[in-house]
Amino acid sequence: MKITDKVCSAAVRRAKSLPKGILGQPGLDYAPDIERDTKVTDIANRAGFLSRGGAQPTKVEFERLLGTNDLVDEFYLERALLAAHPVCRISIRAPSGHERGCATGFMVSPRLMLTNEHVFGSADEAAPSIIEFNYRFDVAGRPDTSYRFALRPDLFFFNNEKLDFALVAVEPQSKDEGVPLKTFGYHRLINQTGKVLIKEWMTIIQHPGGARRQYAIRENQLIENEDPDVLWYMSDTAQGSSGAPVFNDSFQVVALHHAGVARQDEQNNYILKNGKKVRDLTDVDDADVDWIANAGIRVSRICASILQDAPQNQGFLDEIKAAMQGTEDVLSTSYKSENKTGEDMSPRININQTGNGTRIVLGTLVLELNPGAVAGSQPTVTQPAPETRPVITDGSSAPVETFKEPIIDTDYDSRTGFDVNFLGIKTPLPTVTNKTLITPMKEGGTIIPYEHFSLVLHKKRKLAIFTASNVDESVKAKKPEPDKDYSRKALTGLGKNDIEKWVIDPRVDEEFQIPDAFYTKDNGAFDKGHIVRREDVCFGKSYAQVQRANGDTFHVTNCSPQRGNFNQSSQGGIWGNLENYIGAQADTERFCVFAGPVLSPKDKIFDGKQRVQIPTRFWKVVCAVKKKKLQVFAFILEQDVKDLPLEFQVNAEWKHKQRTLKDLEKIIQIVKFPQVYHNADQAKP
Repeated sequence: MKITDKVCSAAVRRAKSLPKGILGQPGLDYAPDIERDTKVTDIANRAGFLSRGGAQPTKVEFERLLGTNDLVDEFYLERALLAAHPVCRISIRAPSGHERGCATGFMVSPRLMLTNEHVFGSADEAAPSIIEFNYRFDVAGRPDTSYRFALRPDLFFFNNEKLDFALVAVEPQSKDEGVPLKTFGYHRLINQTGKVLIKEWMTIIQHPGGARRQYAIRENQLIENEDPDVLWYMSDTAQGSSGAPVFNDSFQVVALHHAGVARQDEQNNYILKNGKKVRDLTDVDDADVDWIANAGIRVSRICASILQDAPQNQGFLDEIKAAMQGTEDVLSTSYKSENKTGEDMSPRININQTGNGTRIVLGTLVLELNPGAVAGSQPTVTQPAPETRPVITDGSSAPVETFKEPIIDTDYDSRTGFDVNFLGIKTPLPTVTNKTLITPMKEGGTIIPYEHFSLVLHKKRKLAIFTASNVDESVKAKKPEPDKDYSRKALTGLGKNDIEKWVIDPRVDEEFQIPDAFYTKDNGAFDKGHIVRREDVCFGKSYAQVQRANGDTFHVTNCSPQRGNFNQSSQGGIWGNLENYIGAQADTERFCVFAGPVLSPKDKIFDGKQRVQIPTRFWKVVCAVKKKKLQVFAFILEQDVKDLPLEFQVNAEWKHKQRTLKDLEKIIQIVKFPQVYHNADQAKP
């Protein structure tokens, strides 16, 4: 996520109020070792939070609070894994669908997610974005299955610029496989202060730079808690991750990760982690910034703002109020699952003043503190209680099957493919210059026929070398039986919650096709791009023929990874806009389209469920008839990208350029067009 100058400036202003012994001025360098100066009452209050939700504190936990023991119990690691379940990667998307940036968020009630205001400054900014849970590597270091959910700011959205938080509703089922949102749980926001002490270590679970889930385990030390809105913490390994939860050692949320102070030289240039110096942080991802101190917005302040100012919309305010007070959060639920008897296992805390100081009784643990207890003193912890071990839940549930194949006519003998006489002027297919690159059909032949279109498949790349389609935009052809429903939903036969599943063509060996799983398990990197547009070929003399053509476009042979709703003219996709433009100039509503990806050997590899080289350029040749003469328009469509990372999480914009057909052939390299097309080329010199 890119941090705005406004956020950085606010962090610098806050840092100036810090004691100079904490952050050296003016360099704001790392702090020296800080002596804990914690009051007895602060320790007592902090001890009380250990048992929230039904956990049973241990002797080691008490000793950590006092600074006399820095070890952790084994269940600390189990709690860390549980605490990660509600944390999600945010894909910040433009209305066109392409990714503008990444951030972190986490669920704080069954349907509400919390992140920064500088991530979502408005409901409109949140609407096209998606969030993703379980975006991580598995135990073998392989990408695990993740689940994407749509945001619903139309149902609930509330943010606060000063406290830099945004609260937004989430769709209750995932976009892939219909997994319930409740599977991942939520974190309870505790509105009382005192959940973390000076010099105590905190943990951040995050998706820095949009990466798979990472943990800063006890690497962030609290150095200042006097600011009413912000906690300051620092570490040698601190990195930015906007919107991540900051936890105490009991994995209770203490802050929302916000921003901090970036390292600068004497000329006030920012020094990035790679050593590069920049004048400002515009367009710099926070994960690349060398933060010398980080700030998190206090959870107690966020709670107060929500309770005072948030709207009641759709009952969501009542929901988060209940979540703040209840015991159904991800950790409490796990604690209760270990309680076989169903009894209340929450230890009762009692704080008593004695002649020698303060006695804290928590369950069967007794903590004796003298009036001046600090890190150097030796308070005693007696009567260790039997330890209970929380259960690790895997976050899984029986998925609701929502992936469904569209209606497809599997009697492939009816397919005749591209009609070369469709325009009344012969439009022959182009040829492939190297026949060894072509994938053969099982029954012989290299041109795969569908309803109103044909394609030739690349044996190694598993993508179309070219497609050829007939297009009829007339109302009569689009709706041959006017009383029928020609919507996408009706033609595919899919319900409201169903997700289109693209299918393997049984006429071609599976080893030469990229399965649907590549596109649905790519963590949102790509859209499934129709090379032959569904709308183009959905015409015919009967409803059945239109539906057959519709289904044929959902074969994976017709699919290519594309970015930013590239092929949807309704979303601003220039692929569709080109055809609309050409169609408006033709004498009739018929034209022919040849199209495909530019399969360059230099294309980068996406290493997901399969290793696939991803084309960044596509070509299109549109043929129309005007005054009984053939006209040909050739275009190259290029994806404008910068610094493509391994997982292609990029901002993608598309632009087109008209080329001569001769130039187009040089770019494609493996496809040649008959001379009739060159003679009709509208861009020829």
